[in-house]
Amino acid sequence: MNFLQKLREDTQVWFIKNLKGDPWIWGTCIVMLFWSVVVVYSASVKDAYSQMGGNTEYFLYKHVLLCIISLVVMYFVHKIPYIKFVYVTRLALWSSILLLLFTLFFGTSVNEAARWIEIPVIGQRFQPSEWAKVALIAHLSLILARHIKGGWNTRELLLEPLALVALVCGLIFSSNVSTAVMLAGICFMLMFVGKVPVQYLLFTMLGLVFFAACAILLKKTQRSGTAQSRIATFLDNDVVVYQSQQSYMAMARGGLYGEGVAKSRQRRFLPEPQKDFIFAVAVEEYGTLGGSFLIVLYLILLYRGLKAIEATKRPFGGLLSAGLTFVIVSQAFSAMAVTVGLVPVTGQTLPFFSQGGTSLIFTGISMGMILSVSRGEIVEEKRI
Repeated sequence: MNFLQKLREDTQVWFIKNLKGDPWIWGTCIVMLFWSVVVVYSASVKDAYSQMGGNTEYFLYKHVLLCIISLVVMYFVHKIPYIKFVYVTRLALWSSILLLLFTLFFGTSVNEAARWIEIPVIGQRFQPSEWAKVALIAHLSLILARHIKGGWNTRELLLEPLALVALVCGLIFSSNVSTAVMLAGICFMLMFVGKVPVQYLLFTMLGLVFFAACAILLKKTQRSGTAQSRIATFLDNDVVVYQSQQSYMAMARGGLYGEGVAKSRQRRFLPEPQKDFIFAVAVEEYGTLGGSFLIVLYLILLYRGLKAIEATKRPFGGLLSAGLTFVIVSQAFSAMAVTVGLVPVTGQTLPFFSQGGTSLIFTGISMGMILSVSRGEIVEEKRI
C-alpha cells in the first residue's frame, strides 16, 4: 500500500510539474484518446481481418502508436511560449500552400479524392489540408492581431488575409468541400472579430469562389459533383444513403445504455466504421449516455479553449486559441451531425477519437498551441 501511495503521489507531482496550462484540457484530451483506443479496436476488427490477412490487432497497434505520438507532440508544443509561434506562421502557411498545390496535381486518390501525399520508403500517407488548417488559422491570427486597432488599407487587406484565405480554401475545396467550407466560415468569423471591414469580407467570398473554380478546372470535378449528389440525396426524403442507414440502425440498437463494450453489430456493415462513422459505433456500444458524454467532452474543450483567452494579454493569443478551438470542435460536431442525419455525408472524422494519423498528429499540435496560450504570458516579447 505504501508503494502504491508513493507511486500515486510521485505521479501527481510529475503531472503538476510537467503538464502546464489548463488541466481540464489535458484531462479531456487524455480521456478521449484512451477511450478511442477501445472504440477504434472494436470498430476496426472487420477491416483489419479482411485487409491484413487476419491480423485483427493491426489497426489497434497503429492507433495506440499514433495516440502516443499525438500526446508527445501536444506536450512539446505546449512547452513553447505561444508568442514564439509568430516567427513560423508565414513559413508554415506557404509550405502548406505548396503541399496543397502538389496534392492537386500529383496527390494520391482515395475514395475518388486526391487528398493525400504518399511519403516514400515508409509508405505512409499525409493529408496536407490538416497542416493547412493549423497554419492558416495561426497566420491569420497574427495578421489580425497586428491590425486589431484598425489601420487597414486596401493593399494590406487584399494581399494578406483576403487572398490567403481564398487561396487556401480554394485549393482544399477541389478535394474536400466540407473542410473548405468549414475553414472558410471560421476564417470569416476571425476576420469579423478582428475588425476587418465588411465590404472586404465580401471580396474574400468572391476570391474564394474564384480559386475554388480554378482548382476544380485544373484537376477534376468529382468532388463538386459528389457534394451536389450528397446534398440532393439528403434533401430527398425518399432516399437514404447506405452509410446513414447503417448508422441509424447502430444508434437505434444502442438505446440508452448500449450493447456493451466491443459488442457492436453494425460495425460489420458500416464502411470504415473506425473513421467517419465511429460516433455511431460508440453510441451502439455505450448508448445514448455514452454518446452524450462524448458530446460533453467536446463542449468542455470548447469552453476551456475559449476561456484560455483570459490568460493572455495579447490579441494574437486570443485569436489563435479561439480559431483552433473552433476548428476542432466544429469538425467534431460536423461528424456527429452527419451520423445522426442532420447534415449530408461529409467524410469528417472525430478529432482525438477516430482512427487517422494526420488528423491525430495535427489535432495534437493544435491542442498544444491552445495549451500554450492557456499558460499565459511566460516571457516578455515585443508586443504584437
